[in-house]
Amino acid sequence: MRGIKAEILGADMIVFVTPLYYYGMSAQLKIVIDRFCAFNGEIQRKHMNSALISVAWNADSWTFEALEAHYKTLVRYLNFVDCGMILGKGCGTPDMTARSRYMAEAYGLGKSLINQ
Repeated sequence: MRGIKAEILGADMIVFVTPLYYYGMSAQLKIVIDRFCAFNGEIQRKHMNSALISVAWNADSWTFEALEAHYKTLVRYLNFVDCGMILGKGCGTPDMTARSRYMAEAYGLGKSLINQ
């Protein structure tokens, strides 16, 4: 975690990327976020930019509600500046994702960050 902590504190932005697992983030990402507890104050003082990128097989309108709420809570608690979310519904395979509109949306999000 020391290396991850150094990378986070040395960055201007953190992008959370995860497939949707049971309407939340992956355990691998969650365990890293849980370790933020040891240096929350340092993260909060940075006012870092953040974004969320996720995909899910499910395409129901409510698919990302829980993950979106969790992300927004992290943004508020850690004093992040939210730069956007790409929430790819109906992207259960790499091929489905490649053919979706979400690839262009992710590109647009990245491009918009260049001017910030």
